[in-house]
Amino acid sequence: MDIIIENFELKSPVVSAVRWGEGHIHETYLVETKGHHPDYILQKINGKVFRNIPGMMQNIEIVCSHLRNKLTGMHGHDPAKESLSLVKTKAGKAWYEDEEGGCWRMYVYIPDTVIYQKITDPAVAFEAGRAIGNFQAMLSDLEKSLVDTIPDFHNINYRISLYYQAKENDPEKRLHAISSEISFVEERFKEMRLYFENLKEKAVLRATHNDTKVNNVLFDKHNKALCLIDLDTVMPGYVHFDYGDALRTMANTALEDERDLGKVQFNVPVYEAFNRGYLEEAGSFLNPDELAMLPYAPIYLTFIIGLRFLTDYLNGDIYFRIQHPDHNLVRSRVQFQLIKEIEKALYSSF
Repeated sequence: MDIIIENFELKSPVVSAVRWGEGHIHETYLVETKGHHPDYILQKINGKVFRNIPGMMQNIEIVCSHLRNKLTGMHGHDPAKESLSLVKTKAGKAWYEDEEGGCWRMYVYIPDTVIYQKITDPAVAFEAGRAIGNFQAMLSDLEKSLVDTIPDFHNINYRISLYYQAKENDPEKRLHAISSEISFVEERFKEMRLYFENLKEKAVLRATHNDTKVNNVLFDKHNKALCLIDLDTVMPGYVHFDYGDALRTMANTALEDERDLGKVQFNVPVYEAFNRGYLEEAGSFLNPDELAMLPYAPIYLTFIIGLRFLTDYLNGDIYFRIQHPDHNLVRSRVQFQLIKEIEKALYSSF
């Protein structure tokens, strides 16, 4: 570990490096230093999940630099707290590759902050919406091109093709037990495809986060949203991906793997507060068509992830980590029930 840390430009000697956080993708460590200098977050990047590490790190470097430059010129803002800060290696790179081919990166640690796994307070939801809208607004004038590091990530046509491959192959012989889920998704393919085609025709391809679940919003101790974290999937996309995925996680009253579907509801006060916060920041740069297509985004993104869970279940659970044999099936059922709840709560908006 010391050899890895020594390759980064730190401002003070290291006191300790301990495992940090609850993430399951990267190895993450908190690096504590002497005195009043900043501490750091060190991560070993999971190269099995992220195949294009140079492209990913290029995107992160561009976005972090752009955000910090803009915040520096804005009165009343603190770039050190409102944007992630990459620490360069002594060779001037955004990441370090060890002798075994492992790739490491480092951020400046932002102290006195919290993240939430669940939101029930509309005031916190408002702040989360504001943070995501602000992130998109700050990047709306980004001139440098971002790399499409995960092509077709939220492309429903691609996800449907993978589903049909899994259905045809059925390697674990699970197809016979999921007839109701099969009917649910296939009945909705046409409308999902139509929505995606409308996005491609009427929305603008912008710099988006693409993984705006609730625990990727960083708050201070007073529940004010500071910034978005986990920038691994920052790339070109539609703002609807961020909007929809945020509400998929924030406004669901149940856990993602809840067996009792009666507990799955769409929290309308959280939705309304999030929407107000989001539009307060993003409403000024979105075109009328983009605004008009926002209400359906939570259904679209919930369908995407539900279909991915179901496809992985058919394939024998080769992508998402599971804790029991039907874990991905349970996850998919929660997403599909959430779609029904969203349709019930917001039908008049569509």
